[in-house]
Amino acid sequence: MKRIIVLGAALLVTFGVVAVDAVSVSASGDEFVASKTGKTKSKQYGSQVFSTGSGTLECTKVTGSGEIKEGKSTAHKEVFTYSGCKAFGSVATMSAADYEFNASGSVRLENTVKISVGGECEISIEPQTVETASYANKSGKVEAEASAGKIHSKGSGGSCGGSSIEGTYDGTVIGELEGGTIEWKS
Repeated sequence: MKRIIVLGAALLVTFGVVAVDAVSVSASGDEFVASKTGKTKSKQYGSQVFSTGSGTLECTKVTGSGEIKEGKSTAHKEVFTYSGCKAFGSVATMSAADYEFNASGSVRLENTVKISVGGECEISIEPQTVETASYANKSGKVEAEASAGKIHSKGSGGSCGGSSIEGTYDGTVIGELEGGTIEWKS
């Protein structure tokens, strides 16, 4: 059974998948289980799309990296980088996003992510937690699919506006443990 959490945020919103950092097992029993400790890597499956009232940001390449420190964990952290991004018809750049994925249903963006659109405007996504990603096991890897709403951001300059914006994110990433396996258990 898939569980919904957020992968988040732009990109976030979009979102990532595999470094385990928490030590305890949740009361709900949801957890990530790794065959060993070590480095993780993730990559997107399809486009990552962040929509706001001002328009749409789409990135064609997302990669993530992290580290698993425990065999079982209720959370895992990963840093995602985005490239091949376009917003409102212009080339866009996006800063790295630090995510913490919770096995029982949420994803937390831990840093402020900046999106620069064609040098004309900037969107800032502050740290926040969202609850709309689902996990699935895929042959020793974990797939995280996010469809997050109510992502808060603020635009400045040009078509990005000067006020708070609420957006959505849709995207999928697949995370793996180098030389090992990882799975999500409910």
